[in-house]
Amino acid sequence: MIKPLVKTSLLFFVLLIAVSVSAQEKFEVIHHFKPFKVDAGLGYARPQGMGAKAGALMYIEPKLNLVDKLSIGIRGEATAMARGAFNASDFEAKGEAGLSFSALGTADYYFTNRIVRPYIGAGAGVYRLISVEGTSNGGGTITIPTETKFGGMIRAGVEIWHIRLGAEYNLIGKSGIIANNYFGLKIGIVFGGGLKQEYANPDY
Repeated sequence: MIKPLVKTSLLFFVLLIAVSVSAQEKFEVIHHFKPFKVDAGLGYARPQGMGAKAGALMYIEPKLNLVDKLSIGIRGEATAMARGAFNASDFEAKGEAGLSFSALGTADYYFTNRIVRPYIGAGAGVYRLISVEGTSNGGGTITIPTETKFGGMIRAGVEIWHIRLGAEYNLIGKSGIIANNYFGLKIGIVFGGGLKQEYANPDY
């Protein structure tokens, strides 16, 4: 069953596209930006849960500038971190570090058409979670197998020329007793997609 927060992010994702396209079609038909771009970068990944250990992430995200203030894309991301921990009734199991992968459809809404562009966004798709083996405080082990889960993502940040800074929260839920949600801080480069030549001047 999809968790309420995932449903919320998916609804936000759909509404973001619908409202932005409607507003752009009604009030602005000029396309100031080149149609295609690719975001790529690295970041910090912090999983949810007691005893979880932070790690690193890397991502790539091809995008289409659908209209001036809306882009849609596909985010591919890999994370390396110790996912979650569980502590209840004097039992504790800590997962070891492992890789996870995700592929999400995304949408970003930009608040300006200038060089500095704050944005909000959301996405939904699949997360491939690699198996986790944890050690309990009693000396036993517990293994969570590899699985694929549906999840969502919400984010906000800013693009400054071709530099992108952002914060994201990924909503995946749990695998048994292991928490999968994680927070990401990212810095990346935007290839392509800049202002068209006629708008790329300091006064625009």
